[in-house]
Amino acid sequence: MTIRKLTRFGAMTAAVSSLVATALVAPLPAQAKSLPTVTIGYENNGADPEMVAIAEGYFSKYMHARVDMRMFSSGPAALAALAAGSLQFMTGIGNPPAVSAIARGVPLKVIWAQEMYTKDEGLVVRKNSGIKNLKDLKGKTVALVLGSTSPFELDTALQRSKIPIPSVRILNMSPPSMRAAWTNGQIQAAYVWDPVFDSLVHDNGRVLMYDLNVSKQAPIFNLAVVNSKWAKTNGSLVQGFISAEAAGIQFYHTHPAKALADMAKEAGISVKLAKTELSGFRLLTPAMQLSTLGLGYGKTVKSSLVTKSLTSAAKYLYQSNTMSENPSNMAQYVDPIYVHQYVRQHPKG
Repeated sequence: MTIRKLTRFGAMTAAVSSLVATALVAPLPAQAKSLPTVTIGYENNGADPEMVAIAEGYFSKYMHARVDMRMFSSGPAALAALAAGSLQFMTGIGNPPAVSAIARGVPLKVIWAQEMYTKDEGLVVRKNSGIKNLKDLKGKTVALVLGSTSPFELDTALQRSKIPIPSVRILNMSPPSMRAAWTNGQIQAAYVWDPVFDSLVHDNGRVLMYDLNVSKQAPIFNLAVVNSKWAKTNGSLVQGFISAEAAGIQFYHTHPAKALADMAKEAGISVKLAKTELSGFRLLTPAMQLSTLGLGYGKTVKSSLVTKSLTSAAKYLYQSNTMSENPSNMAQYVDPIYVHQYVRQHPKG
């Protein structure tokens, strides 16, 4: 599968049509024309095993389908496309955008936890800004993407440090714009994810906090979701999707050097940066997905970290008046059955 390289980021509130990049899929043999067509939306979140699955063509292989991979610059816009039916899957979604979509009635289920953020997103300040701790942010401006995971993490950190949230000014800005504004000296602080996070750190920046610092209060995942209405009649395709994601994880563990090269190529970064970015994620094997560290299974879904991440995001969005209602029972939107079937069929991974 050949995918055109596109910029990973864009304004969070832009129209869906301006955010969808046309994906080019390798030609299939004539006898394959009867295969179903599946559209998978994704974000370029840097180096992660899904990039291996894309590079190695695992989605079309395991789903036995014509797979159209479409890159999105933002989670909210992609989830709008999922609701409209132009996507069957969306990957790389943070838990706050997923919760917002659930509150709007988008029919989705979380079926795979790609990774949990630890040090791949955070607050970076310019070394000569005079900002040495969170309290120094009072009266200062922080650039971030509204509607993303970043305000969730920043506000959680401010609350934990008993710093009034309104005392910090927010500038809504896309990551590419942050990079340019940083270079031009127009901003002194930004809460953002890789690869822009890493570039700012290496351009006279200093890390003030990572997502890891508030992981107990506000865990952040990259999640893969499926349109739940579509999934009801396409279980085998959903199962193939899980197999492709699992194959990317397995390939990384068995061929780490080649996997890093794949990630770097697909993400448009160096192998060295890919290795650095990957170290900022907690990766989950299929078996770990079924533990409380991931989706959970059966009775443990309610207490799983993914469910907790959705619940904490919902509470935050409701308290910040982003949502008019606080969706209850987030566990009902977490569906580990497909991973469970995979693990039963592949007990050794």
